[in-house]
Amino acid sequence: MSLLMLGLIVLSFVHPASVAEVSKTDVPSRAFEWTTASLFESNEAMLTSAGKEKVSLVIASLSERPKEVTLSITGNSESSARLDEWELSSARMASFARSLKANGLEGSAIVFGEQRRLNNESPQQLIVSVRYH
Repeated sequence: MSLLMLGLIVLSFVHPASVAEVSKTDVPSRAFEWTTASLFESNEAMLTSAGKEKVSLVIASLSERPKEVTLSITGNSESSARLDEWELSSARMASFARSLKANGLEGSAIVFGEQRRLNNESPQQLIVSVRYH
């Protein structure tokens, strides 16, 4: 019973604004995930027509100006004659970002997240996370 009373006393001193800050998280408000094979030309960073449709889908889903749109890549990619797999992954994220910007998203809202290569044969995925708060 004394622990319960102590908890109530502590909670009575907590400022409501600090409680609100604790409840906010950095969980994306919306997330999309596609294989890079469904977005880009093979061994290239050029968006296919299907990839351009995905960019339009992301833009259309923005109900308000987002705080940030994070692009991340996970999985394994093929390398090309011109680019190794790290360069290809980076170029693909940049290509998607340029297309988002060309379709109206402010460049300051675009953030490049992690590139994580997996140890298995997982296909490469592009993850687009939209955060509003």
